Amino acid sequence: MLENPMVNGQGFQETYASPVGRCEECKDSVFQGYEGVLFLDKLFCCTTCLENHLKKSGAIQEI
Repeated sequence: MLENPMVNGQGFQETYASPVGRCEECKDSVFQGYEGVLFLDKLFCCTTCLENHLKKSGAIQEI
């Protein structure tokens, strides 16, 4: 018979994701396996932050 380890007192081991770095634009933590973007050796948490960074640096222009 299988029992829930939380109920029978055995407990369980929690695992937490460790951040791989900080976003260059918003300084938020970036985690492995999520929507992180690496562009020219700079890490961004999402494509929106990458877009904002490119607009600020003049590498991209809105038309």
